[in-house]
Amino acid sequence: MSAALTLAFAAGMVATLNPCGFAMLPAYLSYFMGIDAPDKTRAGSLRSGLMVGGVVSLGFVVVFGLAGVVITAGFRSVTTWIPWLAVGVGVLVVGLGIALLAGWQMTVGLPKVQRRGNRTGYAGVFGFGVSYAVASLSCTLPVFLSVVATQLTARSFFEGIAVFLAYGLGMSVVLVGITIVLALGKQSLVHRLRNGARYINRLAGAILIAAGGFIVWFWTTEIRSGAAALGGSGVFRWVENLSQTALNFVADNRIAVAAVFGALIVLAVLYTWWMRSRRSQPIELEGPTAATSGELASVTSDGG
Repeated sequence: MSAALTLAFAAGMVATLNPCGFAMLPAYLSYFMGIDAPDKTRAGSLRSGLMVGGVVSLGFVVVFGLAGVVITAGFRSVTTWIPWLAVGVGVLVVGLGIALLAGWQMTVGLPKVQRRGNRTGYAGVFGFGVSYAVASLSCTLPVFLSVVATQLTARSFFEGIAVFLAYGLGMSVVLVGITIVLALGKQSLVHRLRNGARYINRLAGAILIAAGGFIVWFWTTEIRSGAAALGGSGVFRWVENLSQTALNFVADNRIAVAAVFGALIVLAVLYTWWMRSRRSQPIELEGPTAATSGELASVTSDGG
């Protein structure tokens, strides 16, 4: 059972870097750069990275879970719709990039102690995770079905679910880990540029347009002329080489990558929890200030 869990975890890690959805990785990172979180502190940036990365991962897991259930149930014809759905994803990504260039800002509210949890914007983050998964399905689905769906049917219910969760955890470790790194970089970059946040937002929009345009071109070319027609494009070969390099690196160093990203996530969680607990502690008055406060209270009670 441990071998099946390890294999599923490794397959999930490389699922985020597959050639079909590789353009969605810079699109996702640009999408996160365009999100404006109310808390501008380092702890707030880390918390935003954890929550956004987690919600995007959830969208990924939901799509792959549903696809696995539908296809193993015998509805394999739905795979013919994947390229068309991916084209729609590319169009949506281009539209999002245009909106960011025009000055629109995405806001994700973070739950606060003093106010009720405002989760405005997380539906859009979840939708982006779904879009990322759809764009990745064509390349990743065969691996998912052979590694995960087979285990779901061959093993007991709980063992099959454990394999699926291991696959989802592998995807989440990579996505959340990269998001945390970007959150730290974004916080430092915005702090250095001070008033340059709007330029970062527009840069994110430009990258989204380029990534979305590539996705539309990739899938329309495959639909119209077949996958062989893509090989003649220098842009496709460049993107494919980047994707393959990233895939090989993660595959060859999966233990190290999982350890580094896992440790980064744990440290981010502990740091944000520690900062939040510090803020929630009452401020105690000491020294002269405390004495002055006590004297004022005494005078007030005597005078009353």
